[in-house]
Amino acid sequence: MKRIYCALMLLLAMPAAAEMTLKARQTVDVYGSSALEPNLADVDYSLSWQLSGQEGEQGCLPAQVLVSLTATVTEPLEWPQTPDWQNYRLALTAYERLVRERALLAAEWLERSLFELAPQPSCDQLRRVADNVGYHQLEIAQTLLRDFQQQNDYGRNLGLIRPVQ
Repeated sequence: MKRIYCALMLLLAMPAAAEMTLKARQTVDVYGSSALEPNLADVDYSLSWQLSGQEGEQGCLPAQVLVSLTATVTEPLEWPQTPDWQNYRLALTAYERLVRERALLAAEWLERSLFELAPQPSCDQLRRVADNVGYHQLEIAQTLLRDFQQQNDYGRNLGLIRPVQ
C-alpha cells in the first residue's frame, strides 16, 4: 500500500494571546463499505482547529482561528492494468473528490462558527465554548459524510462497481 498525504489549510487572522488547540479525527471509508472485503483503500480525515482569544472591553473575543483538514489516502501500490480496473480507479478518484468536497465544507462551517463566537467573560470560557462548538460541528460533519456514503451505497449508486478479479 502507498500513502498519499494531502493537507488543506484554511486561514484566518493575525496571532493573539491565549492559544487553544483541539484536534479530532474521523476515518471515512471512501472506497467501499466495511461489509465489502477486502477494502482496497481508505481515507482518514483529520480535522483540527486552533483559536486565539484576545481580551477586550466586551470580554474575550476570537482573534485568530486556524482550521486544518488533512486527508491521508491509503491505496494499493499497483492496480491491475485492465480497462475495467482503470475505469474503477477513475471512479474511485471521482467519488473521493465528492467526499472531500463535503469534508472541506465542514471545515469551512467550523471556521465560520468559531469566528462568530460571542464574547465570553474570560478566554478560558471562550475555549470551553469553542470546544463545544467544534465537537458539535464535527458530529454534524460525521453525520453528513456517513449519510452521503450510505445514500450513494458507498459509490455504487454513482457507478463505482468493483471489477471481478
